[in-house]
Amino acid sequence: MQEVDSSLIEQCQKRDERALSLLYRHCYSMMKGIAMRYLFDKSYCEDVVNAGFLKIVNGLDKYDRGQPFKPWASTIMIRVALDHIRKIMRGTDRRTDLYEDMATVDKQSHAMNIADQQFDAEELLGLLEVLPPQTKVVFNMFAIDGYSHKEIADQLSISQGTSKWHVSKARERLQKDMMNIQLKNKENYEPSHR
Repeated sequence: MQEVDSSLIEQCQKRDERALSLLYRHCYSMMKGIAMRYLFDKSYCEDVVNAGFLKIVNGLDKYDRGQPFKPWASTIMIRVALDHIRKIMRGTDRRTDLYEDMATVDKQSHAMNIADQQFDAEELLGLLEVLPPQTKVVFNMFAIDGYSHKEIADQLSISQGTSKWHVSKARERLQKDMMNIQLKNKENYEPSHR
C-alpha cells in the first residue's frame, strides 16, 4: 500500500464521499489481508473490513500526519479483528477451547531455519490457516504484526508465558509443515532412475 496523500485525508475528514471511496479502495487490500490472517471464519472478513474502515475514518481527526498512515490504519484493523474474536469467544469457554486446540498441535519439531526457505506469501498464509485458532492469532500478532509478548498478553488477557508457548508451538508446526512441503517438492522434481 502506497502512502496516502494528505489532501485525500483532509477530504475524508470533511466526509467527502468520493474521497472516502478512494481511501477505501486504497486501503482495502491491507484491511482484507489483516482480516483474513486473524479471523477463523472467513465469512466475517467483509464485516470486519467495513467496521475497521469506519473506525479509521472516525479516527482521522486523531491521526498524526507526521506519521505514516499504513501502520496507523493497520493497528486499527488489528484491534477491530481482535475485538471481533473476543466477541465470538465470549460465548464459549475459552480455556476448554484452548486446551482442545493445544491437543491438536503436533509435538515434534524439526531444526530448520525458516528464513532460508523459499516460500511465497500464499504458501505461508496457507500454512497459517492450519494452526489452531488461538495459536494463529498469537503468532500473527507476534511474528507478522510485531507485538511484544507483553502487548499480546494484555490484548488477549493471557499470560506472557502462554503467548510465548503459542509462538513456539506455531513455529514448530510451521517448520514441520514447511519441511514436508520441501520434501514433496524435492520428490516431484527428482529425475527417476530407470
